[in-house]
Amino acid sequence: MSPWYYLLALVEVPLFYGVAYLGGWPWVAFVGIGTIIGLTELYSTAITRGQRPEVALGVLCGLGLLVAAEFLPGETWGAAAVGTILIAMAGSLCAQFTRTGRPERLRDAGLTTLAVAYVALPMSFLPLLCKLDIAVRAGGESAGPMQARLGALLIATAAVWLSDTAAWGLGHLFGRTKLAPRLSPNKTVEGALAGGVTALLAVIAFGSWAGLPLPHGLALGLLVAVFSQIGDAAESVIKRDLGIRDFGTVVGPHGGFLDTFDGVLFAAPVTWFYLYFLL
Repeated sequence: MSPWYYLLALVEVPLFYGVAYLGGWPWVAFVGIGTIIGLTELYSTAITRGQRPEVALGVLCGLGLLVAAEFLPGETWGAAAVGTILIAMAGSLCAQFTRTGRPERLRDAGLTTLAVAYVALPMSFLPLLCKLDIAVRAGGESAGPMQARLGALLIATAAVWLSDTAAWGLGHLFGRTKLAPRLSPNKTVEGALAGGVTALLAVIAFGSWAGLPLPHGLALGLLVAVFSQIGDAAESVIKRDLGIRDFGTVVGPHGGFLDTFDGVLFAAPVTWFYLYFLL
């Protein structure tokens, strides 16, 4: 892997978690920029292939989800999220009223809503995760402001990225058995196992630091290990359908935004639901 990968990570990682610790509007703006980039990657790629999603509607709904996640009480956020998805669906269908005679209007409306649900909705869980003090939810006292603010976020993001790195590195070194050659020819069973074990250990380590009991760390680690790789495979399905290899180079050697956050898009909601309902 290029040295630029590590140099870029030295800048990106502290910036990401530093703004997350600050919270408020800086955090919403930071996550919002990433969400807009992710939505734009998906929409623009589809547009080059003749599709016509409602980009402005999708972006506005995505930003609305983030603002609701950061500033609304937890008990009302769910209703706001459902309402936003319904607005995206209804608005994208209404936009087809002026396109009489255009084929595949249902596809265009569906893509608008799919992008909001696939990119923006999972990204809205990042502010929600920063509100979960794991130690307090486990029945104890807070382990400290840093753990309270970043513990759950680290489980849903850093563990996934460490897993991706291990899967890539060890897969290239020791991978022999193709995992899904028609879907992603470079992925191997050995790499997937290495990534899964790394995710499990990372969740246990970050969870212990934040006050998560070991049994919960094991259970949540298994979920993150599985769903982060499902997220990676899901993005591969989308890319194969669109006929591309990567969504861009906005994150430098990491590829596009969606190439970097594909696992997080599945792991973040799973982490939040587990910690919120089962801890």
